Amino acid sequence: MAVLFSACTEEQNPFMLPAVEGAIVDAEVGGPLQPNQVYLDLSVEASKVVPRNSYDLGFFTGDDFHVVLNNSTSALALALDKNDLNEVDPSDTVGLGRQLDVDAIFSSLFGPPIPWINDAKNWIDHPSGDLDRTAIAEVSATDDDNKVYILNQGNNPDGSNRGWKKVRVLRNGNGYTLQYANIADANFQTLTIEKNTDLRFVQVNLDAGVVEATPATDRWDLAFTTFTTLLPVDAATRIPYAFKDYVITNSSEVRVATVNGADVTYEEFGNSHLADLTFTRDISAIGSSWRTVAAPNSGNSTGVVADIYYVLEDADTNLYKIRFTRMLNPQTGERGYPQMQYNLITE
Repeated sequence: MAVLFSACTEEQNPFMLPAVEGAIVDAEVGGPLQPNQVYLDLSVEASKVVPRNSYDLGFFTGDDFHVVLNNSTSALALALDKNDLNEVDPSDTVGLGRQLDVDAIFSSLFGPPIPWINDAKNWIDHPSGDLDRTAIAEVSATDDDNKVYILNQGNNPDGSNRGWKKVRVLRNGNGYTLQYANIADANFQTLTIEKNTDLRFVQVNLDAGVVEATPATDRWDLAFTTFTTLLPVDAATRIPYAFKDYVITNSSEVRVATVNGADVTYEEFGNSHLADLTFTRDISAIGSSWRTVAAPNSGNSTGVVADIYYVLEDADTNLYKIRFTRMLNPQTGERGYPQMQYNLITE
């Protein structure tokens, strides 16, 4: 029987319990529009469901000073050659509606050649999760080096745009000061963000301030989400492109390897097969590889790729094999109803 994970509380001391041996899980991403991110902690059979438009920016809590975008909404950011928000007005955004937007970027491929297309890959955080390749540069200790960014907050699940802001980030001791405003505003607001080392990123909603969104760093292994990655156009060009039915992994806590079912079946896989695997901490290690989406009239089918499964090693060195068993609603054929199975590898 499929289960939806429960939410663990601190009082339950879940890490004092033996690792869960496995389960079949329905990830409640919310149907075809997939409004939710679903974070799973396999060893304690727990989940956290997060509305994916509940935050805008994430502030790194490690030793360095990095800011990330909300990848799940296809947010993009572009640096201006200015470091004072009050000097930025609508004239600084002329033409950006045709550029700083994932749908507009994709549509531009069907018109005449455009000079900025190769720059578009720099307006999102690199999908590998590399913090040295984020759209917003590492926050400098020298205030004058920190530029103003035009931020497209991306899209809501229904496709509507979440709005545009101008933002600038400074260091504030061991934390951050965020300056932000609407593009046309003459004055800006400030928000102080302290590092919380229980989290990898402290998340901020530009309307509500600091919010509790993603789980603590050690409380999730993988997540179902929409995801903005880089789509190859030709040998030299990659553009931001939004995927549904995407799976990311916790790059700071887990490692993942891909297994070809033609070499060894899911049922047969055990400890003796581990030596042949190559593990990675890339957040996109699973990504979209578990499913396929058929083009109209192609004769192919949309659904799970049957001959691939995965092995995940969590922070406590538990090893789980994982396979995806459903992508579509079995009654309606709609996307947004994923299901997966996982089992602890014990022999």
